Amino acid sequence: LSLSLAMSGDVGEEAIIAALDRVLDEWLLTGILRAGAQKFIRDKIVGCSGTDKDTCARVRQWLLLRMNKKVWQHGVPHMGLSPDTIPGVRTIPVWPNDEFPWLSAVEDCHQVIVEELLAVRGSGTFQPYRDPPRETVGQEQIPSDGIGIEGVDRGAWNVAYLFLNHKKFEDNCARFPRTIDAISSVFPRHYTHAFFSALTPDSHILAHHGPSNRMLRVWLPLCGLEGFRLRVGDQIVEPQAGKAFVWDHSFEHEAWHDGDETRIVLIVDIWHPDLTDDEVKFLKTLQNARLKAGRELLEREGNGAIDDTYYGIVERTRGLLSSDDWWVIKAERGEQVVN
Repeated sequence: LSLSLAMSGDVGEEAIIAALDRVLDEWLLTGILRAGAQKFIRDKIVGCSGTDKDTCARVRQWLLLRMNKKVWQHGVPHMGLSPDTIPGVRTIPVWPNDEFPWLSAVEDCHQVIVEELLAVRGSGTFQPYRDPPRETVGQEQIPSDGIGIEGVDRGAWNVAYLFLNHKKFEDNCARFPRTIDAISSVFPRHYTHAFFSALTPDSHILAHHGPSNRMLRVWLPLCGLEGFRLRVGDQIVEPQAGKAFVWDHSFEHEAWHDGDETRIVLIVDIWHPDLTDDEVKFLKTLQNARLKAGRELLEREGNGAIDDTYYGIVERTRGLLSSDDWWVIKAERGEQVVN
């Protein structure tokens, strides 16, 4: 049953409106943002016809599923099931580089970004990566400081956030001006999620899924790649320094690092290329509403209200690394290790 037929009243107008309101409530839409989302649905999802109908076909399918309290049952091996998964887009674990001709410009930035990265060593820019607590977790994932849970069962996984779901980490961005310029100018339709990911020798990132397929993950491997491998679905990738690639982190993935240097990559998320600009605009409105509600909760209740949320954990882990002893760099010539 199409959304336009549903909204016409043929299946009970009150029930349809209630279902739609429930979806908007899930995303905490209020005020102007809610009015804007409702207008978009009327104009772009319900009211469009002909060739224009295709411009929001994927969001239309997703909205119908959510109105019926359903999740897209895609049947794709190794791909996660999530309420935020968008139907109708291509599902490729590791994408061919020829889909993204701008990757060569990303690779051209490799040396500049490495120089900025090495310049911040010893500044306390990185923090431990942690996930929110959940009921079933191994003992090895419970950190001694009690903040969140580890994403590794051995070794250490540290990150330096630049952007996280539209939040800009001003102090970190100030340390990486040329990296920020590259993200702004080279990466198309940036998802406003970018960070450096560091993995120490003899580490293992446990298998997990990302939250949605609406974005793809771009990696620019920077340094310490020898001995590192990444599994995405049933594909194994052995990244090389300076060679960018794109993958879908809604697929189950895990990583191992058996090298003797700390592996560091730049991660930048982009909107899925199959989503139209209109669809991205609508999905951004939903995201902005949740973020706005989170900020208002923090202002009203203080840090205690969000301690165990992802954002709360990010704030609480800042400053936990008292030194950069974990950051092992082998000299370019010889076997001397710089600590």
